[in-house]
Amino acid sequence: MGMLMRRTGAGDEVLAEWSPSDEASVAAAEETYRHWLGQDYEAVQSDGTYFQPVDDDAFPVDAEQVILSTGMGGG
Repeated sequence: MGMLMRRTGAGDEVLAEWSPSDEASVAAAEETYRHWLGQDYEAVQSDGTYFQPVDDDAFPVDAEQVILSTGMGGG
């Protein structure tokens, strides 16, 4: 089961969950994913330990976690 999350200053918010074998859950997660990419969020995929940037717009269906975030400032 994959999980789409949005990273915020208050923690991670679960946006969607999917199973690669369930087309409806994948479609719903991908639609949510594309919405947030359109809001200038960036995506990384993770297996719970390592993080890897998602280099293109393809939704990583086989990822354990897809985490969306935007620049949080600082400096």
